[in-house]
Amino acid sequence: MDTFTNKVVDFGVNKFKSISDFNDNLETLERNVKLLSDKVFDVKTEVENRERSGKNKKRKREVESWFGEVIKIEEELRALKEEVTRGKKNGGALEKMNERVGELLEQSKHFGSLVHDMYEREECPLLAPQVHEETSKQNLELMWTWLQDDNVSSIGIYGMGGVGKTTLAKHIHNCLLEETHYQVHWVTVSQEFSIKRLQDDLAKIVHLDLSNEEDEHRRAAKLNQAFKERKNIVIILDDVWDRLCLEKLGDPLIVEGCRLILTTRSYEVCQRMGCKKLLEVKKLNTDDAWELFRKSLGFETVLCPDIEPVAKSMAGRCKGLPLGLVTLAGSMRGVTDIREWKNALKQFPDDMESDVFKVLQYSYDRLKDTNLQEFFLYCALYPEDYRIDRDELIGRFIMEGLVKGNSREEEFNQGHTILNKLVKLCLLEATDGVGYTSMRKEAVKMHDILREMALRITNVKPRYMIRDGIGSQVREEQDWAFDLDKVSCIFSSLRGIPDDMAPNCPTLSTLLLLSCSLRWIPESFFQYMNNLQVLDLSFNRELMDLPSCISNMGSLRAFSLRECKKLRSIPPLGKLKNLKVLDLYDTGIKELPQGMENLVKLKFLDMDGIDFDELPKEILPKLSQLQYLKLPQHVNARGEDLASLELLEEFKGRFYDLHDFNKFMSNRRNYERDWWYDIKVWQRDSFDYDSGNHRVEQRKVSLRSLSLKEDGGEAPTSIILPHCIQILHIDDCHGMSSCLVDNFLLRTTLRGLSCKFERCDDIEWIVNMPSERNTTRDPHCICFHSLTVSCFRNLVGLFKGKIASHTLSCLTELHIDNCHEMKKLFPRSILQDLENLKKLEVRWCNEMEEIIATEEEGSSNPQQHLITSTTSDILILPKLRELYLEDLPKLKRICEGKLICDSLESLTCLYCPNLKRLPFYTNGHPFPALRENRS
Repeated sequence: MDTFTNKVVDFGVNKFKSISDFNDNLETLERNVKLLSDKVFDVKTEVENRERSGKNKKRKREVESWFGEVIKIEEELRALKEEVTRGKKNGGALEKMNERVGELLEQSKHFGSLVHDMYEREECPLLAPQVHEETSKQNLELMWTWLQDDNVSSIGIYGMGGVGKTTLAKHIHNCLLEETHYQVHWVTVSQEFSIKRLQDDLAKIVHLDLSNEEDEHRRAAKLNQAFKERKNIVIILDDVWDRLCLEKLGDPLIVEGCRLILTTRSYEVCQRMGCKKLLEVKKLNTDDAWELFRKSLGFETVLCPDIEPVAKSMAGRCKGLPLGLVTLAGSMRGVTDIREWKNALKQFPDDMESDVFKVLQYSYDRLKDTNLQEFFLYCALYPEDYRIDRDELIGRFIMEGLVKGNSREEEFNQGHTILNKLVKLCLLEATDGVGYTSMRKEAVKMHDILREMALRITNVKPRYMIRDGIGSQVREEQDWAFDLDKVSCIFSSLRGIPDDMAPNCPTLSTLLLLSCSLRWIPESFFQYMNNLQVLDLSFNRELMDLPSCISNMGSLRAFSLRECKKLRSIPPLGKLKNLKVLDLYDTGIKELPQGMENLVKLKFLDMDGIDFDELPKEILPKLSQLQYLKLPQHVNARGEDLASLELLEEFKGRFYDLHDFNKFMSNRRNYERDWWYDIKVWQRDSFDYDSGNHRVEQRKVSLRSLSLKEDGGEAPTSIILPHCIQILHIDDCHGMSSCLVDNFLLRTTLRGLSCKFERCDDIEWIVNMPSERNTTRDPHCICFHSLTVSCFRNLVGLFKGKIASHTLSCLTELHIDNCHEMKKLFPRSILQDLENLKKLEVRWCNEMEEIIATEEEGSSNPQQHLITSTTSDILILPKLRELYLEDLPKLKRICEGKLICDSLESLTCLYCPNLKRLPFYTNGHPFPALRENRS
């Protein structure tokens, strides 16, 4: 069952008292429909957030149809009430409608997941360097030959660390992706694996939910059953260190058509896992090694004849090891002075050939920039093979004070610049995904050999202690060295720390205890950590209490309790005068810790997900250095409290009324600083899905259930839209002007705006420009990127009058549904502005007769609005790819004449009984063979 479904209120349908008690029953029905509408809002919010959170997510057809049925119920209730006003009371219809409401509410409890993944291609090609070396090409050809043999169910690739096993496997992965009859999946195992995590990774491959199953054997059985339902699966297990019990992983090899490829440093592992074919990846010969080294220097590094022999000598010291060659070349990239090459060769120790770590450390030492070295070593604090989200990592750099700037944006730009340098130097790999998942976000990864080298360096200075392995105990107190600088125990199942443990670490600056399953921390533990500056206890979801001594840790700069869901309270923080980062996201606290108003250096404060309703008034005005602020979902953001936050760059919060929102917007207009925001203006409590991202990655405003007319005034209050807004969502707002865009107060052109408008019954037009108003010279206007209009009872049309060309020139998607007064979608006069329209969707509009109207609504001169064309009956939508028409009972035509759509790929026409002709032409031919055509 989808986790969201469990969070939504369990609505129950009120039963009718008696069939004869019509008025009471009508009130009961209205209450039940209101419950249903509320649930629609919650489900729709969740669906939209899920769709935004992953580009391959799409709402289920069942859910979409459910939305449509609810809208029909609402329309039928309106019609029923109108009949009642005329004296007609139909008790039977009332009872049937109430039964349908109950069925719809019951149906919503059994949706399971609200969205599904679009699996045209379940994985994308992996980033891998091109293969030019002859040896590597031969290995690829041999692997491909084996994969064509049905008798070869498993292949083992083995060789020393850094020799290119993973690169070879990535190329095989990408080749298999191009073959449509294979389903290929990549799973990284690593040295510190667990069977449960591998089971979870494999479950994602077959879209199996194992979250409610703890028994290892039953999990394996469910995996096996899921494998049997798939065909031609190829699973690549990368970086296997020991024999894996395939039975515990669903025994994929007993399933017909399932293949297994693994990479490992050990020949014995291949044998013990019963691999049918084995391939040893050997070090490169002299010619191939030089080719790889030369290529890795980059095109910008031109080697003159005098330099080339020196460069070949350096390449030869790597003894054909690809990782050493690539990393060493990265450190020499851009060097064209022969004196620098000779100096580098002289510094190259003679005994380096036999030790890859010395080759890698030489490249590390050549960084010379101590900041770059510190950034590189910091990445070793993460577990082996972990894909580190770039934004999260840069956020940690900011916590540590490793990057500094005048703004948060400057600091992130600096952080990305540093990571790009490390990638270019081949000390980090650019990749997709976060952690062990396949979320498509920018990330970096450290090669396990480079991480081993980094761990060797940090055994001396700076001194790190990194917990490898999964166990139930924290390291012994004597292991906590006196001169430790940083400690990381990420993903270690510590559960608890001994009651009397008090490590003597006076120089310890960073302590990362993320996802350690901690349940308690003794009072003595932090006693001798007087220099602690970064303390991260995030994702310890069973942790209930904190030691009181945290109140006296005056050196703390960053303190994170992210998703400590059972945490009941936090000790007073008033003495932490140096604190700049405080992350309380989704903790279980019911009130803020005492002394918050004293944290005057605070730049980052995340309180999203905390369940309390009011924020003390004295707090925010004192925190004038804030650059990042997320407020609890149910707290009313007061404009006067936010007025002093002049440095704010990222904000998420909710205003209870339009007046406070407009006050805040007016105040923000006084600052030129660019900012990101997710702002809601509504009073109603509702579940608000949050992705948990560390950054506010959009500019969005949502307004719902508001009246724009205050105190009985005749003129509606204008909505002041913030600078550079990207997403605008308005739902169930009343007291608006009949032209929707006239309700906005604009002081700048809003470009690329994605809009979703729902249930605003006052609106007759989206844009209506009177003839006397010349918008072509209007500097303040909206430029749409996408437009969705849903359930407007009185909407006559979308656009009327002389619309500025740039209003629609960027429009790529247009969605219309349940607008029953519309007869024509848009006039021909604007067609020439829709040059970038890619998707058009029209659903459930009972009166819709024509998509592209011959003349504009209300025009007395039909020819005035015809599109200019060499042939009057030829229309063009050059980039339209997808057209979806559904349940348009009166639709007679899409347009008069021919419609040229050379990009059209998908056409769906459902329940349009009066549509007799399709006007589409591509490349001069009528009604093309489309990728998808349903009617």
